[in-house]
Amino acid sequence: MALSKFVAGVFGFARDSIARGIIRVGIPVNAVTLTGPVVVSLIFMPMYFGTQWLAGLVLIAAGAFDMLDGAVARISRGSTKFGGFLDSVTDRYTDFLMLFGILMYLLRFLQGPERLLYLVLWGVTTAGTATTSYIRARAENEIPECKVGFMERAERTVTIIIGLLAGNVHITLWLLAFFSTLIGIQRILYTRLIMENREPKGQFWYWRYPRLTAPHFTLCAALILFLIIGHLVIPRPS
Repeated sequence: MALSKFVAGVFGFARDSIARGIIRVGIPVNAVTLTGPVVVSLIFMPMYFGTQWLAGLVLIAAGAFDMLDGAVARISRGSTKFGGFLDSVTDRYTDFLMLFGILMYLLRFLQGPERLLYLVLWGVTTAGTATTSYIRARAENEIPECKVGFMERAERTVTIIIGLLAGNVHITLWLLAFFSTLIGIQRILYTRLIMENREPKGQFWYWRYPRLTAPHFTLCAALILFLIIGHLVIPRPS
């Protein structure tokens, strides 16, 4: 869509401008990469005190570093195989630091059956987060490509950030538990079809819509709305 492409262009310009400033200062790209998980670890303090919106701001700051390291490497032509490896490793650390920050909140502020329910959702989310990238990597050892499913790392991170900013981390867990499980199932079934030389019908059931397309934009908008007002449907835990 034209609007989404325009927004992406604006963000890209801002990101590249900051990256050029980092290059001029002389900060190594790997240092930028390692800053991400350090900043994410600060989420534990606001989550300990139950200040969800502040935790969301922490993740926005961390996300800026996550975007900048690739831009710094690209503009400075300093990309290395080790840098790519390090970036992937730190991505996994930041994923789990975010989830353990949420776990701290659940253990401190929820009691009784509600605590049990949301701990189960947290466990399902964590399992889905751990296996999503693995399923794709393992599948692509057998088939050319397995880029199916909606809830990849970028969508997970945005879901967590918006849920925290809205004070609806419980809605975040419902959405992540569902979509992280769904994407795993989709990738398993898709891989089986391709290995059996069968072509999946359509794009919807395996969600093969690229980002910045109308279906992807529509689903993102719907989920953002639900993250903001979902407490009207699923009340916040008391």
